[in-house]
Formats: sequence, C-alpha cells, structure tokens
Amino acid sequence: MRVVRPTSAWRGLVREPLVHFVAIGVILFAVDAWRGGDRRASRPAVVVATAAAGAAVAATSMAPPPARAPIVVDAAARAQIAARAECHLGRAATAAELVAETEAWIDEELLYREALERGLDRDDPMIHERLASRMSYVLAQATIVPEPTEAELRAWFAAHRDRWTVPERLDFTHVFVAGTDDAAAARADGVAAALAAGAAPEGLGDRFAAGHRFRGRPLADLARAFGDEFVAGLDDQVPGAWVRRRSRFGLHLVRVDRVVAGRAADFAAARLDVREAWRQARSDAAVAAAVRRERAGWEIVRP
Repeated sequence: MRVVRPTSAWRGLVREPLVHFVAIGVILFAVDAWRGGDRRASRPAVVVATAAAGAAVAATSMAPPPARAPIVVDAAARAQIAARAECHLGRAATAAELVAETEAWIDEELLYREALERGLDRDDPMIHERLASRMSYVLAQATIVPEPTEAELRAWFAAHRDRWTVPERLDFTHVFVAGTDDAAAARADGVAAALAAGAAPEGLGDRFAAGHRFRGRPLADLARAFGDEFVAGLDDQVPGAWVRRRSRFGLHLVRVDRVVAGRAADFAAARLDVREAWRQARSDAAVAAAVRRERAGWEIVRP
C-alpha cells in the first residue's frame, strides 16, 4: 500500500495559528448548534444558507414577514420627544438635537417592540414588578377621592392618634462591659469607680458598635434595641448619675443627660397631615377594590 506523506506546504499550513482558530470555531459552532436547538426555537432564527443549501432555504427566506404596526412619529410623539430632550438638556433642543432625539426615540421604540415580540418582558422580574406598579398607578389615577368632611377627619385622627403623638425622648451616655457573669460585674465596678473619679467614658469599657452617646431616643425604640430590663426606670433615673443596667448585650454604666418631654397629639397642629393620610388611605382602599374587581376576570389556579 502506498503511503501518502504530507508535503512541506501542507505541514506549514497545519501549523498556521489561523487554521487552528478556524477549526476551533467550526467545532464550537457545531456543538452550540447541537446543544442549543431547543433554546433558539423560541426566538426568530437567522439562517445562513450555503451554496448547497441555497435552493432549499430560498422559499423560506422569501416569505413575507408577519405584519407589524408601524412606528408613527406624529405630533404627539414629537411633543413627547421635545419634552424629554428639554428635561435632560435643561433647555429647549435645537433642530439638530431634535433630529438626533427623534432617531433615538425610534430606536428605543423598535427595541421595545422587539423585546415584547420575543417575550423578554415575561422573563425579567424587574420588568414584571415595574409593569405591575405602573398598572397600580393607573388605577390610583383613575380613583377620585372626595374632600373629607371635618367630622371624617376628626374621626380618622381619633382612630390613629398615636401617629401624631410625640413620645418622651432621652439623651444618655453609657459605658459597655461585655458579659454578665461575676467577672463582668467586677469589671463594671471598676468602670463605675473610674467614672466617679472623673474619667472620660470614651476611654473605658469595651467597644460598643453604636458608640457611647445616644440622643433623642424614645423608650420604645430603646426597649427594642436593648431590651425591657435596660429601659425599666430609665426615664425616672436622676440625670447626671451613673447607674448600672443590664441589656441583651451585657452590662452598661448609664448616665441620663437629658429628658425631653413628649407631646400629646394635637388635631389643629396635625390637620394637614391628617387630611393627607386620610386621602391616601381612601385611595389605597379604592385601588385594592379595583384589583379585586380585576381578579373576577382571571382564572387563578393554586395547584
């Protein structure tokens, strides 16, 4: 049998990097075509016909595309384009700028329609949330909330009085000691002695993430942050005195610096806020009712 040996020209061609690159590209294209057939079936395909397959593809490539609604740049669209241009330019756009803005608007519109045709709006949770929010806004805009009567406002205020009550607030300084065992208690005694001798609180105790000083904090907030045991009697503590307190974090030497008295809710002072809150609640209720009506037209399956 005759053995055909590669010529020197052939050996040189095989060693060419460009040949390797082309071969790898062909292999990757073939693998992608094999693995991605189902994936590409859901979007319009781009067919590249070779000379051998040209006749078979010609009929398909010559088929008319599906009818699409035209992109109309009418007077309303031009007004929108001009307003958008003025918004981001900070001035009225020139004629040349309006031409560029119009072309950008057309590109944006066609890309938006292409995205809808390919179903991209169904696969993005951000778009899903944005459209739902926009629809909720449309329903809210369609809602007419009447002006409340004085009796309605006062009844609303009475039912939600806590929203306009200003609670008592405290300013205090503390030194934190980690732990609650006997060793921590002994360290806290040492801190108390140093404070009594006039030492600065910032140089004592252990590090506390929120710092040494708290200002204008309601007792309810402090109870949520430190625990009920920490705030028990805090508002009655003599200002300027260091008192040991226990929190969910450990031990604290606490000095009350100032107590700011709270204020009862006052309808006259809060009237404008009460009116706005009343109108917002009515609008929210109307939107919720509109959504319930919309539900009646949809089948909801809960497997």
